[in-house]
Amino acid sequence: FATRVAYVTVSVGDTPKDRRYILQIADTDGFNPQNVIKSREPIMSPAFSPDGKKLAYVSFESKRSAIFIQTLASGDREKVSDLPGINGAPAWSPDGTQLAMTLSKDGNPEIYVMNLANRSLRRITDHFAIDTEPAWSPDGSQLVFTSDRGGKPQLYIVSSAGESQPERITHEGDYNAGAAFSPNGKSLAMVHGNDGIYRIALMDLANKQLRVLTQGSLDESPVFAPNGSMILYASRNTGKAQLSAISIDGKVRENLRIESSEVREPAWSPTAFSTSNSD
Repeated sequence: FATRVAYVTVSVGDTPKDRRYILQIADTDGFNPQNVIKSREPIMSPAFSPDGKKLAYVSFESKRSAIFIQTLASGDREKVSDLPGINGAPAWSPDGTQLAMTLSKDGNPEIYVMNLANRSLRRITDHFAIDTEPAWSPDGSQLVFTSDRGGKPQLYIVSSAGESQPERITHEGDYNAGAAFSPNGKSLAMVHGNDGIYRIALMDLANKQLRVLTQGSLDESPVFAPNGSMILYASRNTGKAQLSAISIDGKVRENLRIESSEVREPAWSPTAFSTSNSD
């Protein structure tokens, strides 16, 4: 089976009450969409488990944020975090045993790692700034995250064990956020902002060189293909949000065909999998 993508569609009605959010999965060209969950309240941050069989996501269906994990074949789901304040940005560890997330249960947003077997939490960051959007390195040893502790949103790397002080790794531009590690761990995709223009950029972690890939004005949510050759992202260049993919050399760009008012927050399944019960 081919890999698949997940994303959130937003159907905008005449009033806010008419708005509908649908978390869907589809083939990587946007065809054969299947609904995972529908809601009148926001759905955010879908993330595939490493085996591709589950999705973690944030739902506001109870009028406040909560993180769920849903098994795609059965539709069964469990709520893993609904602490006071923000429950956001879930990210699976490479071995599937842990979930990094953003929680504000102690006041301001910090990065935590949850052991999924016993739901215990390990605090990774401790700062008065906003720390959010964690992403794991492929070997599981590090987390990259977004923080405004330097005054503006920038990217930092920290040990996933929480044993080190975060190191700032972006210095170009006044906004760098929403990072994703390449499958080989050698580069980061990110949203790179300057003067109100937001584009997808690629950073070589060895030399910290940054290369802007896209030409839009409001591009966001980059994720790598499993083989590392393409980056899927959300763009608003046509006036409404759609999903696009670009090669890591920036030479090939294509749009996914998804019928909706708005499409946002893509995720790419790490492995080939089936959503049926036959496997």
